[in-house]
Amino acid sequence: MSSIKSLVVNGCSYMEGYARGNGHVDLACHLGIPNATSLAIGGSANSRIIRTTLKHSYQTTEPTLYILGLTFVSRSEIPILKDDNLFEGRWCNPQNQEFADRWDYFWNRRLSEEFVRIKLLTEMHSLFDRTEDLMYSVLSAISSLQSRGHQVLVYQQADVDYHSYLDQLEHFNHPNIIGGFQWCSINYQHEQGVATAPDGPVTYIGPTDIPANIRHRAVGQHQVLNDYLINYIKENNVLVT
Repeated sequence: MSSIKSLVVNGCSYMEGYARGNGHVDLACHLGIPNATSLAIGGSANSRIIRTTLKHSYQTTEPTLYILGLTFVSRSEIPILKDDNLFEGRWCNPQNQEFADRWDYFWNRRLSEEFVRIKLLTEMHSLFDRTEDLMYSVLSAISSLQSRGHQVLVYQQADVDYHSYLDQLEHFNHPNIIGGFQWCSINYQHEQGVATAPDGPVTYIGPTDIPANIRHRAVGQHQVLNDYLINYIKENNVLVT
């Protein structure tokens, strides 16, 4: 019998929408886990998802299953915000999180634009290096969480740009990482006919011309994803600590 008492999901706006529709609550119910919480924030970089997951895991007193829906490898963050969020700290992703009302005194829009320009320049030939760095960060997080009585399941939401490198990144082939980090939940849901979120400032944030297979899914339409996750968790004994 599993000792897991809490389920925590983390990610970017994909996971934020999933949690807004109580996908994490329904998943916890199906798994027999009494509590469910979301740490997801739109625009998050993978570094934030991993950091805040670990931070939560050191603060909680309950054995917890963490579900991490990772985001685009290209996202990165810098500490430019006012110190007004004790849990999140000063971190911000200037390319996908404006947070202009929380910028510290030394920051402005011109600097954000310059940061993004330089970031994109450094990314031109570094996709393998950035994905390798993410792989070892994920593996380290899995080891840390499991060593302290927690469990974790990691998957990619929509990014496919790094897939050609996966044969060189064999350590992604881990039972706590779905599909060797090649399986993408949003693409899977699209293939299963799950509805996309309607355009609008609340239900969908971002450009409206992106491909349908990476669009946000409609809030509340999480049964297809949950069925997949439940089967994967059971087949791979993910709840065993």
